[in-house]
Amino acid sequence: MSRSANAPTVVVFDGDDTLWTTEPLYDEARQRARREVAAAGVDGAEWERLERATDVKNVTVMGFSVERFPTSCVQAYEAICAASDRPPRDDVRERVRNAALAVFTSDPPLIPGAMAALGALRRQGVQLALLTKGDFAVQQMRVAHSGIADRFETVRIVMDKTPAAFGELVEGLGGIPAHSWSVGNSMRSDILPALAAGLRAIWIEAHVWEHERFAHGALPAGVIEARTLQDVPDVICAHDTSHRRRRVPAAF
Repeated sequence: MSRSANAPTVVVFDGDDTLWTTEPLYDEARQRARREVAAAGVDGAEWERLERATDVKNVTVMGFSVERFPTSCVQAYEAICAASDRPPRDDVRERVRNAALAVFTSDPPLIPGAMAALGALRRQGVQLALLTKGDFAVQQMRVAHSGIADRFETVRIVMDKTPAAFGELVEGLGGIPAHSWSVGNSMRSDILPALAAGLRAIWIEAHVWEHERFAHGALPAGVIEARTLQDVPDVICAHDTSHRRRRVPAAF
C-alpha cells in the first residue's frame, strides 16, 4: 500500500488572529500612544497615518521582533517633530514607547469557538499542528496562556512562515501535503506559503494589520474561505475525500 493511502490528514493552524485575537491589542496600544503624542501638541491623526506606514516598512529591517512596533511609534513621533522643526522630547518618546510595549504584556483572548473547533477536528482523527510567527518569548507566552497547547501534536514558533516550514511540519506528523491543510487569517503568511508547499488552505477573514491585508478578489486555487473558525471542521470534512481517518473518543 502506498504511503499516501496511509498518510493522516494534517491541519496546521495559525495562532495570532486565527485562534486568539491580537490585532485589537495593537489598536489599543496605538491609541494610547496616539493620546501621548496628541497631549504633546502633535497631530494624532497624522501620527497614526505615519506610524502605520512606518511599521510596514520596518518589517524589512526588524522583522517581527518585539522592538519593531514601539520603534515605529517613536519614529513616527520624531518624523513629525522634524517636519515641523521642533525638537522631540525624551519624555514623550518614553511614554510612546511604553504605551506600545503594553501590547506584549496583555493576554489575547481566544477566538469564540476555538476550543470546540479543535475538539471537533481531533474527533475526526486529524493531526493538529500550531505554527505561529513572531518573537519567540511573546509567542511562547501567548501559546501558554491560550490554554490550547495540549490540543496539538506539535507547536512551532518561527520568525517567518516559509513553504519549508509547512512541509517540515506535515512530514514530521507523518502526513503528505496533498492530504494537509493550513488554516489562518493572513493570505501572505498562512495561505500562500502553504500552497507553495502543496497544502490546501482555509482562509478566515479577520481584522489584520496593513502588512498582512489581502485585496479582495478571486481566491487562489486550493483556498477555501470559511466564515468563522467554527466552520473549519465541516469544511475539512466536506472536502477531504479520505476515509483513512480514525475516530477518537469525544473527551477532547
